[in-house]
Amino acid sequence: MKGVVFSFKGSSFVRPHFRGLSKSDIKYFCKRYLKHCAFVLLLLVGLAVGAVFAGKADEQLMNSLDFLFTTNISARLEQDVFGTFCACFASDFVFFFTIFLLGMAPWGIPVIPFVILFKGFGIGITAGYLVSLHSLAGVGFYLLIILPGTFLFCFALVLLSVNSIYFSAKIFRQVIGKAKQNTVLSESLKKYMSQAMTVLIMTFCAAILDTVLWLMFSGAFKF
Repeated sequence: MKGVVFSFKGSSFVRPHFRGLSKSDIKYFCKRYLKHCAFVLLLLVGLAVGAVFAGKADEQLMNSLDFLFTTNISARLEQDVFGTFCACFASDFVFFFTIFLLGMAPWGIPVIPFVILFKGFGIGITAGYLVSLHSLAGVGFYLLIILPGTFLFCFALVLLSVNSIYFSAKIFRQVIGKAKQNTVLSESLKKYMSQAMTVLIMTFCAAILDTVLWLMFSGAFKF
């Protein structure tokens, strides 16, 4: 019995060992997720700018931006199920298709961050406009109805943006001749198309989620 007691003394069962982050862990995180974090940061910066701008925007300007962002709530509330889905899907698809095409261009790398920044601006201007116009009701409307689908699509858009950066860089190296001339991009293109298809499905799901939430809860808000 005495031997059993001493065998546990100083073991990991009594005093568990906690391993801190090593340099290799930090390098691995930066190598794999630094671009993701950068795009998330751009979304947040655009959101902050859009929220500030929303307080200065007039109604006519907000209505003209409704195709890209949800800025005309009264018009959206009057649509049927199909119209709501088309409006939600179309606004997201514009950004998806833009990022997708930029990924297939050698000059897409410097442009993609601005598209992400503009998307963040749209998120901020929608949230800021709702809050400034409808106060707490606007906050509830945004959190309950708009935010879930927006979050899903932004997650998908960040993934697509990172993949587009990688593929655009490959094309750029091919164009300037730093890659081997016999390098075939067909495999990379297949992978990029597969990744884009996954994001497109997520975009479709985000539009469905938006539509369902609009149908279920929009009637509870009287604007």
